[in-house]
Amino acid sequence: MQIQKFNTSDNIENILQAIEDDGAVIINNALQSEALERLNHKIDQTLESVDPCEGIFHGYKTKRFGALIDKYEECQHMVIEPVVLSVMDRFLLPHCEDYQINLTQLISIGPGERAQILHPDSGLFPYVEKGREAMINVMWAIDDFTVENGATRVAPGSHKWEEGRLPNENELTNAVMDKGSCLIYLGRTIHGGGANVSDLPRKGIVMSYCLGWLRQAENQYLSISQEKARELPEKLQRLIGYFVHNPNLGAVNGKDPIYLLQNEKTERIKFKDFMHEEAQEILNKHYNQEDSASWADVKGKAA
Repeated sequence: MQIQKFNTSDNIENILQAIEDDGAVIINNALQSEALERLNHKIDQTLESVDPCEGIFHGYKTKRFGALIDKYEECQHMVIEPVVLSVMDRFLLPHCEDYQINLTQLISIGPGERAQILHPDSGLFPYVEKGREAMINVMWAIDDFTVENGATRVAPGSHKWEEGRLPNENELTNAVMDKGSCLIYLGRTIHGGGANVSDLPRKGIVMSYCLGWLRQAENQYLSISQEKARELPEKLQRLIGYFVHNPNLGAVNGKDPIYLLQNEKTERIKFKDFMHEEAQEILNKHYNQEDSASWADVKGKAA
């Protein structure tokens, strides 16, 4: 089975349905050529000072580095690409108050690198309810992705398989795509970097999104300075983690942490409740003696 391909102008419902069916989809030419050329040049400069990885999983002929939102303005726009966010809205928002960036990482698979072990990424969060998407990845092709240079291997439909089942060779396909395109795949979809049997490295950028109440794989608060974060649009500030996930997760002295970016002066401490509306309504009735509610009732509405 081949991965279905779409353009950014195609009906979003068709794109979402393809992801629902196959666990993966390719969006053609999602990054404009001018931005791609600038980004590629900057990445090549950075790679000059990056050593190959040292690990069986990450590879020994592959180079990786993160903190891409801090490094490259182009990546800031890629994170909030409308089609990408529509996918996150559909598959992540039903299970959280809001989602966030999990990690940003450049992956340059060098010539001679062997194929990565096939795996789902859902194991990163082992306590998420079975069948619920905890994270979704977007692999951006900075170079053309070909079978020869290690295009990501994907097992379409594997997000629906029983846990532990591995694909047969005929159930795998390579995410062959032009540079500037992106592969969107669910956290439960089995995949792995391909072997690079070409003479040149294959560069890709993975941007991962996860439920807002989970810990991020890449610590965005240290990867991006507050000075840099203050310059970002509010949507991106919240995506890197400057928000409170109800109930009361991530506050700073009782305030929404985005306050740290949008206000210069320090006010007197005043703690605020961060609750879902339904939970707040139960609390209001209880304290107004209109109803007898227990904390179990509140917790049920707040989760």
